Amino acid sequence: MDTLNIIVYFAAATSIIALPFLVINWAKFMRVYPNGFPIKSVGLFVIPAIIAGLITSFMTTSTRDEALNFIQGLSGNYTVYVNQQPTRNAEKIISALKGIAPYSAHHSYPTKRIRVDVHSDRGKLTLELGRDSANRQEYWVFYPEHGVTSDNEIGRITTSVFDEL
Repeated sequence: MDTLNIIVYFAAATSIIALPFLVINWAKFMRVYPNGFPIKSVGLFVIPAIIAGLITSFMTTSTRDEALNFIQGLSGNYTVYVNQQPTRNAEKIISALKGIAPYSAHHSYPTKRIRVDVHSDRGKLTLELGRDSANRQEYWVFYPEHGVTSDNEIGRITTSVFDEL
């Protein structure tokens, strides 16, 4: 996943750097060849953007599946920390996290982030939950282990478990 993370950043940077060249070459090309199409300039911008998008999508799905497999495979011996403090609502939090799923986008954004750490015999899982700006009981779930998934949600949950935070 670390390699994919690097590829996403490299592809996105390449696409951003190529954008001004695309605009300039497009303007020049259209004056000389009004019925043509600047394939190289467009390709240098579009191909890295598509690669970044596809890998980001793959990483989002993969890390969501990884997190859900970890959560669903928990036995009775685990500890849940919320913002690095042990919690009494471990079962309710795990139950809510089992519902991580992709959501259709709507016109809101994540606000205050809540860190959730789950420690078990199988290892440790760290997630960050960003409370939705429009729906206080909806949380955007981020996987902070990778740069791409720490900035792009892997799914969302709806719960009242974190209302007091």
